Amino acid sequence: MAKPICERCWISLILRISVSALFISAVIPKYTGGFENVVTAFQGMFAKTWLPMPLVTLHARLTPFVETLIPIWLLIGFRLRFGWVFTSLFLVSLSFGMLVAGQGAIAANNFFYVALSLGGLYFSQFDRWSVDSPATKGS
Repeated sequence: MAKPICERCWISLILRISVSALFISAVIPKYTGGFENVVTAFQGMFAKTWLPMPLVTLHARLTPFVETLIPIWLLIGFRLRFGWVFTSLFLVSLSFGMLVAGQGAIAANNFFYVALSLGGLYFSQFDRWSVDSPATKGS
């Protein structure tokens, strides 16, 4: 027997809140520690890898802003499916970087978050609490 639609919309909401909380907790230290420290940490982590340093630096500079955008996007729910795709791709980029840097345990955790994001992508079709969902448009 198929689960009622309402249960699925709750799953979607819980995933949105959970992943948003994850990103908020990841970005707060970046703001309090300063962006240059983030860049320095990224550069140090990837100094002995084959990744080009300008690409590492660009990713390091963008990461705090992306980690700020994602929770806002997921919580508001505007174009939610695209938001989940964006979140998943960003997490894949972080996971790939950790693999290249030899941080397998961190990469494994990040791939778990990718799986959560893909779950969010699946359950977003049932979501009723977003600025562009049918429920908020009166349909």
